[in-house]
Parts: sequence; structure tokens; C-alpha cells
Amino acid sequence: MSGVVRQITVTTNPGTPFFLRVDWAVDLGAGFTLALSDGSSAWIGEVSEEEVTRESDDMGVERQKYVEALHQVLTGSEEQRGRGSGGNMTEKEVYSFHLTEDHRHFSYKKTCKGILVLLGSVELHPAPDALGLNQEFICQSLRRNTDLESENMQLHEENHRLKQEHQRIIRELEQHVRDKELMERQLYSRFVMVINEKKAKIRSLQDTVRQLQQTKEQERDEKEGRESNDTTKDEDGAHNRKEQEAIESITPSQAPTILKTGRSLVCERQSTEESIFDDEDAPPRRRRRVHHTQKPESSLGQK
Repeated sequence: MSGVVRQITVTTNPGTPFFLRVDWAVDLGAGFTLALSDGSSAWIGEVSEEEVTRESDDMGVERQKYVEALHQVLTGSEEQRGRGSGGNMTEKEVYSFHLTEDHRHFSYKKTCKGILVLLGSVELHPAPDALGLNQEFICQSLRRNTDLESENMQLHEENHRLKQEHQRIIRELEQHVRDKELMERQLYSRFVMVINEKKAKIRSLQDTVRQLQQTKEQERDEKEGRESNDTTKDEDGAHNRKEQEAIESITPSQAPTILKTGRSLVCERQSTEESIFDDEDAPPRRRRRVHHTQKPESSLGQK
């Protein structure tokens, strides 16, 4: 059985403080009992589940929404105040309580957007033991106060623990940041070192490649020079072989012709020399030369 005691203001008696207690088994939708006291007198009433259902139907709203409105107006729960269905914030709602002069009917209303809406009403009966009911109000209020203080203490301890945990997390985060910055600097230094080593290695490889290219070009030039010399020698040798073969291919029957050809060439040379050296001694020399050159022919003829 749950119950809440709260102080309310009745619009018909604004100068008199009233205390309202609401008790329910499951939730307000399953029915609840209501007790009202002004400190000296007390009245009680009861609302059944059928009456809750009838009121929600008369208002044309869902039963769950109506139960939430009842919980808010009768218990004054802060978690429900100013919230509509689904937990969405709505316009501020004002609740009011009304009590007839004969203290027989108690009603609760809601004002929203300037419109006054009756949420429900209950018929009251004088409590058989008003003094005992007031004492229950006081005892229940004290228990509620004790529970709230214990809950407040627990929340205070939890808040203190969360603050310490928050500070610890902040310190760890700061340490992680410092470690991260240090690691970044170390990694950057190593990266620069590796890059420099790679650059030096690349330059060394480039120098090696250039040296190999130069060596290869020199070897190619030397090879081309040797091939050119060998080609020249081969050509000279081939030419000499051709001349040798031509000489060897001459037959004995061709010898006089060759000699005659040779003599004609000699004669042409001598006539050229005589034309150049034309003096008074030229005839005797010419005759001697002709005689000399013709002597072999006569000898060949004698043979």
C-alpha cells in the first residue's frame, strides 16, 4: 500500500491549511482512498476503478493519460509536474482544489491555456476518529521526511563518489594526453630518422646506378671500337684475298697480254716524262728507253 501526505490550499478556504493523503494499492487507475484534514476535523472518501474509467471516458482522453493527470494533481509528484503524455514538456498547468461548504464534496481541477477542466470529484464522509487520523498524518509525514533524508544522504554520498570519479577520470585523461603527446614526438623523431636514412640509401643507390650506367656505356664504346677494328681488318683481308685470288686465277696464255699491257703503261709514263723534260738530250734518252723496253719483247719473241 502506497500513500502520500501533502499540504494543499482549498480555494473556498484559502486561509485554512489542509492536509491531503492519498493511498492506493497498484496505481491510481485501480482506485484509491482519500483523506482530508484541517488539523482538527477529518473527512475520508474513496474512488473506485470504475469511476476512474468513467471520468476518463467523459473527458475523452486515454485512461493512461488520465491516470497520469490524477497522479500529478493528487500527489504533486515532481517527476510528473509539467509533463504530458510520453514525457513531453507541455505548457505549465495549474491545479486547484475545491471543497463545498458542508465538506461533503471534494473536487480537483486543472487550468490549462485559460481553460478550467474538472479532473474528478469524491464524496467525503466525516472520519470516525479525526484525532487518530491526524496522528497518522503526522506519523506518515515523519516517516516520509525520514525516508527523504535517508534518500538525500544516499544521493549526497553518490554525488560525492561521482565527483571523485570524475576528478580521477580527468586526471587519467590529462595523463593520457601527455603520454600521447610524448609518443607523438618520439614517433615523429623516429619517422624523421627513418626518412633521412631512406633518402641517404636512395642517393647511394642512384650513385651506384649512375656508375653502372657509365661503366656499361664505356664497355659498349670499347666493344663498338673493337668491332669496328675487326670489321676494317676483315675488309682489308677480304680485299687482299680477292687480289690474291685474281692473280692466282691468271692462266699462262694471258701472260703476254698482261706484259703488253704493262709495257703500254710504261710507255705512256715515259712519254709523259719526256714531255715534261724536253731538252737537247731528250732524243738519245728516249731511244735508249725505248730500246730498253723493247728488248724484253724481242726476247719474248725469240722464245
